[in-house]
Amino acid sequence: MNYSGSKFSLLVMLNILMCGQVAYAQSPSQTPKVNICYENLSQAYLSLDAKKMVNVYADGGHYISAGSRTDIIVGKPQLSKLYVKYFNRLKKHNSSLDLHFRVTSRLADKNIVSDIGYYVVTIIPPKESKQPAKQHAGKFMITFKSLGDNQWGIWSEANSKAKIDSYINAKQSGDLHFDDYVPISHYQD
Repeated sequence: MNYSGSKFSLLVMLNILMCGQVAYAQSPSQTPKVNICYENLSQAYLSLDAKKMVNVYADGGHYISAGSRTDIIVGKPQLSKLYVKYFNRLKKHNSSLDLHFRVTSRLADKNIVSDIGYYVVTIIPPKESKQPAKQHAGKFMITFKSLGDNQWGIWSEANSKAKIDSYINAKQSGDLHFDDYVPISHYQD
């Protein structure tokens, strides 16, 4: 084998070793801890609790909304202001929310986990309003940061619109967080 072939073999072996480290970082013990963050986000939406919502973020967490013309929102005080305003609008009209996630891809190392997937939000007006429930879906990318002690927090989150069918047709991957789809008719009863 010549020198360039040896150099190529060394590069291939280094790539295999590096990929092995990434696979190790995605061990089953780490994934459920990150998945809990999705459950906490859904609970915060269901209870319209801005404090619970902000607690899912790491200190200095970032939120980028595709539907807004505001700057990037950074830090728990700004995040709190955003979610208090949003949840108060819903409370004012006696409406509630339901939020579901389907994570389709994850890249992880020891201290960072990046997820990509879809979400669906259902806005449920009070029955006495006789208004129909509304659903909208989106795609997201969330980066979680290790907070130590097997705890994780959102360091950055960005989302944009998607069709409901994208959420419905998303495929489950391993032990990544994957909620059921609840059709809008369920909320109309």
